[in-house]
Formats: sequence, structure tokens, C-alpha cells
Amino acid sequence: MITLLSLGIIAVGILAMRVRSLSRTVGIVWISLEVYVTIAYIIFIWVLNTFYKYLGLNEDFYYVTAVTGFIITLSTYLLCAYKITVGLVRYREKAPFLSIVPFAITLIYILVLNPINHIAYYSEVRGTVTIERIAYIVISTIINLLYVVSSIALAWRHHRRLGKFAPSVITFIVFLDFLMLILNYRNEDFGFMGAAFAAGVTFNLVMLYLVDNPTDPKTGLYTKTAFMRAVKEDLILNPKTEYKMCLLDIRDFQDVNERFGFEKGDDILRRIAAAMRQSFSWEVELAYLGEDNFVGLFPEDSYWMLQGTLKLNEMYPGEDMDYNLSLYSGVYPITDRTMNPILMCDRARFAMDSIRYEYDKHERIFDEGLNRSFEMQAYMLHNCDRAIHEHDFLPYFQPIYDAKTKKICSAEALIRWKDKQYGLISPGDFIPIFERNGFITKLDVYMWEAVCKQISEWRNEGILVPPISVNLSRRDLQMENLYEVMLDLIKKYHLSPLDIKLEITESAFVAENQRFFGTVDVLKEVGFRILMDDFGSGYSSFNTFKDAHVDVLKADMKFMDGIESSEKGQIVINTIVEMTKKLDMPIVVEGVETEEQYEYLKSIGCEMIQGYYFSRPVPAEEFKRMIIEN
Repeated sequence: MITLLSLGIIAVGILAMRVRSLSRTVGIVWISLEVYVTIAYIIFIWVLNTFYKYLGLNEDFYYVTAVTGFIITLSTYLLCAYKITVGLVRYREKAPFLSIVPFAITLIYILVLNPINHIAYYSEVRGTVTIERIAYIVISTIINLLYVVSSIALAWRHHRRLGKFAPSVITFIVFLDFLMLILNYRNEDFGFMGAAFAAGVTFNLVMLYLVDNPTDPKTGLYTKTAFMRAVKEDLILNPKTEYKMCLLDIRDFQDVNERFGFEKGDDILRRIAAAMRQSFSWEVELAYLGEDNFVGLFPEDSYWMLQGTLKLNEMYPGEDMDYNLSLYSGVYPITDRTMNPILMCDRARFAMDSIRYEYDKHERIFDEGLNRSFEMQAYMLHNCDRAIHEHDFLPYFQPIYDAKTKKICSAEALIRWKDKQYGLISPGDFIPIFERNGFITKLDVYMWEAVCKQISEWRNEGILVPPISVNLSRRDLQMENLYEVMLDLIKKYHLSPLDIKLEITESAFVAENQRFFGTVDVLKEVGFRILMDDFGSGYSSFNTFKDAHVDVLKADMKFMDGIESSEKGQIVINTIVEMTKKLDMPIVVEGVETEEQYEYLKSIGCEMIQGYYFSRPVPAEEFKRMIIEN
């Protein structure tokens, strides 16, 4: 027994601090009481046994004291188990004080009346059946059975919230305690009972911690997994209540971490979580999703948005933190209660992301318009691989014309998605999505090969094909084998690097800067010509252009907006053209749509022009006809 008690106190002592992470949800009083009573009981029995063995403690006194401590500890543990279960399932007790009354009655009886009357334990009456003994056994059994039944009923009623194992663990804990109480009335060998209890409590404390901690240690709110379980349960148990899923984010929170440090950033998140917990009623489920994301499930009447701006100098008075946090959220009114909560959260996030960069907006409701966009996005993500396999992505070609001769001198290959269900899908719809999830690299490689294959087929037909440019995204520049991929395609289709031009957006040069200039230089060395696309769209265009090793400049189409009537616009585009002449570098101006724009660019010496004035992007067969006629 002493060995088991020793192991028990070591194990419980180690768990005492770790298990308290549960307390943010279930209440620090009951977790602490459970742990401390267990440790105190094990020390108490250890000391009592030492006194009895070495100091000749009276046997009857030893027995009464030991069994009294045993029953008090078990009764306390049953009360704690009930209270912890109440906290874990977030059950609102209408009169929480009443749940302590049965335990208090048991405590008064076992500590005051029972030792005074010597009814149950002293040797001269031990085992004697009396009315007092029977009354005590019946009353205490009913009281403790009330805790057992209540704990088990709550655990299994809310098994969806608690997860797969927790209801079984709670049932086992309270049933073990109750079984030991019953055996105590039949077994006079307390040494066996105490050892079994110490082992059982230690085991179950370990299980309670290991099974599933539902709270995030940083904020004390639900974890994502626990929150999703809670949402499922609320929707099932409250069928007449309307709910909303709300996802909350903090704009540019990484700037807070960089400015004030990660420790202060974590403290800000804790304070926001505490404010949310205090602001909303107990029916609201709240969770921390990591980084700076929070999510809540709100009954219809309890939903309201936190203020859109939080001032740090008000959160931390006297600390000179003149900084405002901008909060924004997406709200999904739940209409389909059978939907997976993760998908509900995705819809709330979609609504939230739609206003990420609109700093004057702090809330967006997921409405029918967003639903159509969301379903379209989901369709594209789920069907992108199939579209490549079935060749639904097609290269379109937009000719580039010599400004003097109006003859086709080059072309840009642009991707189009010809879907069987939705028809022609605009690249403006799917390219931003594929850039975010990384599929853009696979799609670009597919496009490069499609263009090379098309050029090869036309060459085999004896058609003179001008150089065609393909686009490289920022992610493409991060490919370790980009050089090998491009060379392999050229060799596979028996082309020259001069047949393919590589367009890289100015933003990619700005973002990656020196890191990938080496990759560009290697491609230039083997003969590929590099175009800087969208020049003028970035905030440091000339500085970027100065450092980048490019062969051709493509001026952003925004320069063409209203250029006929804008003297400043004409000066800017004229300056860019003059600069390329001095650098002996060809320039292509995009977005030319009118005769006036064309004549003006021709007059200032612009060499190549691309835009709707000459041609929109056309399918391969149409472009083939155009270059034959050219």
C-alpha cells in the first residue's frame, strides 16, 4: 500500500500543474480542490500509517480516522467530478449552491455525529447492525448516487461536445468512487481500499488530462476541435434556436508582434478573449483558432459585433502604446443545420476575407451573392486537377503589333478555362485562388508545355510563328528546378529559347528582389528573353527596374486610362518611352484600345503595342489564321 501511495503522490504532484489548464473552462476551484484533496489524502494516509506502525497509535482511533478520511475524500471527489462535468459540458446550473448541500450534509454527519456516537467503527460495535448505521448507509448512498447519476447523465447527454472518450472516462471515475464507497461498508481491511483508491484516482487524473483538453492554453477559449463538437451539439439539442457563426480577425496583427513583441501580442489576444467571454452570455460558444483568429456560435438574440477598433492605450493605460487594432468579421447565418461545422466556418471566413482590405468595413454577412462566389470557388478548387487532366485549360493568344507596320511581331499566351459546366471561366476568377493555394505553379508548367507544343505543331505545318511570351508567377520563381523545366520543354519540342519569352510581373521582382535575380540571369544566359510585365504598377518601379536584368519593358495598361485628355499621363508615358530608347531596350505598351491612343504612342516612338484596338485574346485556331494572313 505504501508503495502505491508513494507512486500516487508523485504522479498526482506532476499532474497538479498540468491539469489546471482545464480550469479556464470548468472552474479553477473544482480542478484545484480535486488535485489538492487527492494529494492531501495520500499524505494523510502515509503519515497515519507511520504513526500507527512506529508510535503505537490506538487501533480504534486509527481505524475511525482512516475510514473517515477515506469517505470524505471519496465524497469530495464525487462532488468535484460532478462540478467538472458541469463545466466541461457548459451546463448552466439554475441553483449551483444546492449541488453542494448533499456533500455538506455528508461532511457534517461523518465528522460530527458519527465519531461522537461511535456507531460505525469502534471494535465493540464494528459489524453490528443498528438503525443509525443503516440510516447513515442509506442516506449517504442516496446522496452519492445522486452525484454519480447526475455526472453520468450530463456526460452522455453531451457526448457530442465531450468527444469520443471523455464520457467513458467520467463514467469510470464516478463509478469507481461509488463502488469503493459501497465496498467500504462490507470490507474491514482498509489497507486494500486505500491502495485501490490511490491507484484509481491517479489513473483517472491521468486519463482526464490525456483524453481531450478542450481549452486553448493561451486564451482559455475552446480549441477548434472542441468548438466544432460544441456546435454540432448545440444545433441538435436546440432545434428551435437560430444560430450565427461569426469569425473574427485582427487586421495586420503581425505588425503588433513586430512593434511590441510576441509576448505583448499574446497578452493582447488573452485580453480580447477575456473581453469576449465577459461580454457574451453563457449560451455563446467561443474558440481561438490560432494566430489572430477567433470564432463564435451565437444564438440569434445574443449576437452583436465587438467594436470595430480597439485602442491599445486604453487596454494598457500609462504604457505609451498609441496603436489601434482594426477588427473585422464574417458572419454566416446557419440555414442548413446538417452541414459540417467546418464548412460553416469556411463560409464565415469567406465573408470575412471579402472585406480584408476594406478598412472602413468591420463586418460582412454571408449572403446569396457571396454564396454563389463561394460555391464557384469551391468548384474550381475541387476540379482544377481534373481540368488539367482533361485539357480544359486552353492557351489563348493576344497578338503584339509593330507600331509602325501594324504587323504581328509577337504574342502573349493567356490561359482560359473552358469548363463543361460553367463554360468559359475568366482567369481573373481562378488565378488569384490558385496563387493562394499553390496550384498556380502546376498550372503554369502545364501552360508552358501547351504553348511549346502548339508552336511546334504550327512549325511542322510550315507556319512562321513569331516569338510567344508566357507568364511566370512569383511562385514559379521559387521553383528550384525552374531552369531545368524550361530547358526540357525547349528540347522536347525542338524549339529555341528565342521562341519563348518569359514575362515576370514587376511585383515579383519587388517581392523577391535579389534572391531570384540569379535565376533570371541564368535563363537569360541560355537565350530566353525576359520581359518585365506591368511596369508602373508597383510603388518602386524605377528602383526595381534599375536592379532587374530584363530585355523588354511592358508598360502597365493603367497608363492608357484617359491619356488622350491627360497632359500628366502623356508626360509620364513619354518619359518611360524615352528612358527605354536611351537604354536601347524595346518597350511594349499594353491596354491600347482606341485609334487616338495608338496614334499618340506611335508619334512618341513606341515600338510595340498590345490591346483591344488590334485584337482581344483569341483561341489557337484564330491566332493561327491571323499569323498566316500576317
